[in-house]
Amino acid sequence: MRLLFTSTYYLPYISGLTVYISRLSGELIKKGYQVNILASQHQKDLPSEEDYQGIKVFRTPYFWRLSKGFILPLYPYHVYKLLQNNDILIINLPQFEGFVSAFIAKILKKKIICIYNCEVYLPKGWVNRVIEKLLLLSTWITLQLADRVVTYTKDYAESSKLLPQFWKKVTFLYPPIPAPKIQILARKRLLKGIPPATRYTIGFAARLTAEKGIEYLLASIPGLRKRLGENFIILFIGPEHPVGEEKYFRKIKPLMDQNRKYLKFLGVLPAEEMGSFYSLLDVLILPSVNSTEAFGMVQVEAMMLGVPVVASDLPGVRVPIQKTGMGKIIPIKNTSALVEAVVDVLLHKEKFIRSRAKVESEFSLDKTIRDYLEILRED
Repeated sequence: MRLLFTSTYYLPYISGLTVYISRLSGELIKKGYQVNILASQHQKDLPSEEDYQGIKVFRTPYFWRLSKGFILPLYPYHVYKLLQNNDILIINLPQFEGFVSAFIAKILKKKIICIYNCEVYLPKGWVNRVIEKLLLLSTWITLQLADRVVTYTKDYAESSKLLPQFWKKVTFLYPPIPAPKIQILARKRLLKGIPPATRYTIGFAARLTAEKGIEYLLASIPGLRKRLGENFIILFIGPEHPVGEEKYFRKIKPLMDQNRKYLKFLGVLPAEEMGSFYSLLDVLILPSVNSTEAFGMVQVEAMMLGVPVVASDLPGVRVPIQKTGMGKIIPIKNTSALVEAVVDVLLHKEKFIRSRAKVESEFSLDKTIRDYLEILRED
């Protein structure tokens, strides 16, 4: 069976959305499926076609960039051409152009599955409000046309602006999360970036984007110094300058410069080295501020290696901690609560440790793939 995924972005762009479909595609290839992905050519130097990790990737050039999205004049033609040779369309939402894919798939009588990753909340400004409304309308049309909608958790779906309207189509599946492994050489290399006197290592693994709440993590540093002393460091993994986040980066840069002594930016790591990163941590922080964050796969990856998590009390995001007990849930945008939770976890870490088997059984990759296979085989 041949599958066409559509997504605004794909690798080498790193985000939860691209990691999700990369992992899912890789597992489906192992099951004998042929996978194609259509995305934007978000960087001009990316090839228009390539084989990427066993997946055939097609990229549509953009005419104009609009916030984090693009105007893609050739997109309908590429969707139509590719769908003629594929059996099922899988739309990776949020994706403004998703309704175009869905319309064409309906005309060609192809099955449509939507992966509902999250809802988009952009920074303040009337232009961003207009973009949000248009994206919401596009998503509503796409969901109307879909045969099946997959989202991560019931907790998130119940709080969604749109999903309750399509309840009969919705299936809840945890994202595909393979158990991370520790590479000894990678761990030694990363360890060199940590000052020898460091007692506590705090981790943050995500892009530097507005919804991640990095300013609250940075603002917590004076409180952490007061409670923990000077011997801690915050390790950052991920791209420092994501697309469409230039204004936000300018906002947080003074806080970054002010606290540079306690920060270490390690850049983007290959997927196979993420386990080595988690193995260095005493706690992982997820201080997200809105429902553009719907789960946080990095939480589960860290938990599988015995690392507790402090995460915001957001629908979906709180689920891994609720299910495992491996960490603390804090109110959003609350720096003092963040400090208290991090200190509690660091000073009483044994209370928050659970077995790897418990975490893996709850967030089973095999179960996620089995359930996806059932959806793909539905008439």
